[in-house]
Amino acid sequence: MDEMTRHLERGLFRPYVLWLCSKAPVSGMDFMEVERSHHHDLSPGKLYPVLHELLKEGFLEEEIRIEHGKVHKYYTTTKQGREALERLRRELGPPMKDFLFEWLIPELRG
Repeated sequence: MDEMTRHLERGLFRPYVLWLCSKAPVSGMDFMEVERSHHHDLSPGKLYPVLHELLKEGFLEEEIRIEHGKVHKYYTTTKQGREALERLRRELGPPMKDFLFEWLIPELRG
């Protein structure tokens, strides 16, 4: 991965985590499996600090479940987190929206 890609991914990682948690409860292992399915190597050292920051800031909530005798933590976006995502969508300036839309659309078309 080149430096430009790393910069873009770092900048989008927190909103991406918040967005993914808004779709359904997600565990840390779920995150890593999603990334692995897209040929990305997501380390726990990158993921868990972000999850803990978003929890502390009130953007995520944590649900603890016992599955197969093991503790699993699932994260979901709170109302405050959903509002933050919506604010980001509204407040992201038109030049940046235009750039992202125009740049990503060819890839989305396949």
